Amino acid sequence: MRNYLILIIALIATSVFSDENTSLYDFRYWTAPDNTRIVIDTEEDALFNVSKQNDYVIISFDDAEVFSETFSNIFFNDERVKKVEIKRDKETIKLIYYINRDFIVKQFTLPPNTKYKHYRLVVDIIDSDVNSSLKKTKIAETTKTTKKVLPKYKKIIIVDAGHGGEDSGAIGKNKSKEKDVNLAIARKLVTTINKNSDLKAVLTRSGDYYIPLTKRITIAQKENATMFISIHADSVESISAKGASIYLLSEKGNNSKLAKQLEQSQNSVDQFGGVENVIDKDKFLKNILSDFSRKDREIQSFELAKKILEQLGKIGPVHKKIPQKANFVVLKSPAIPSILVETAFISNPTQEKRLTNTKQQQKIANAIYRGIINYYSEIEKDL
Repeated sequence: MRNYLILIIALIATSVFSDENTSLYDFRYWTAPDNTRIVIDTEEDALFNVSKQNDYVIISFDDAEVFSETFSNIFFNDERVKKVEIKRDKETIKLIYYINRDFIVKQFTLPPNTKYKHYRLVVDIIDSDVNSSLKKTKIAETTKTTKKVLPKYKKIIIVDAGHGGEDSGAIGKNKSKEKDVNLAIARKLVTTINKNSDLKAVLTRSGDYYIPLTKRITIAQKENATMFISIHADSVESISAKGASIYLLSEKGNNSKLAKQLEQSQNSVDQFGGVENVIDKDKFLKNILSDFSRKDREIQSFELAKKILEQLGKIGPVHKKIPQKANFVVLKSPAIPSILVETAFISNPTQEKRLTNTKQQQKIANAIYRGIINYYSEIEKDL
């Protein structure tokens, strides 16, 4: 403890006599199944270096200072990071992360936005066997195809919990975070779906970490999904707005003020992905538009949205009585019905209370599930 205090004093005291030091404001960590994300709040012109050794990563900052109130946030460990050390080498602060498996490192910086007032250095420590495991999966899938083994489940539903990790989504009047509400409802929905032996539900994220929007699409493709449902919660300036809405993909988006606001909010979160900045000339949308099944996909998405809206209307208010259209990146899964469910308004204190209540979350999950079942029943009647 004594050495720990001496280190704090040394790190802070170095900055007292200089106005030119770079401030390291805060430190955050996010653990995902295949990577650990390190986020450091810095000044715009921070001089840093990220280097990889055999079993550790060094993030160094020139002429830097650490604040006493956030110093303890440096230290972190998870299933990937064994230990974190901080050292000062002359005018350089070094953060040393010891890693317990083979890994690769990626880094990028992000500017301030409405959620974060500082510049951010983002360092992803990624399991190096991710690519090899994906190759094994593809080989296994190819083998299954050649042997003509039919999949165990006829219907595979991807349930996407919107936002996550650094991207909190909307914040309620009582400080509830949309990412937490989305995940809670998504988990309950997956559990409910998986009680049905004819269905299989898969989460895009199972914890509090960020997944780029386009990766959510590739998860659906990898799983050979037959349906994609993204769970969100609405937010507007007015605290009186209430009710559920459901959106499906539109090439041109929607002219309504709320839909435009939602498009900007949902699509801009891909800044947290670093590399996959929003949509490379809409390549995913272009793929869909060239797909001969596009029109059928639109009809299926609309029918699915209607069935779920009917059920949501039985347990609470509905904001829009018919499915809406918007140009959401996350809905660009080719050839399968894909919808985005805005479960309620987290910006409404009454609805926020409902969204954070476990029993109410289960009611919402049950309503979505009944809508899915009704949709499949209707489809099977027409076959």
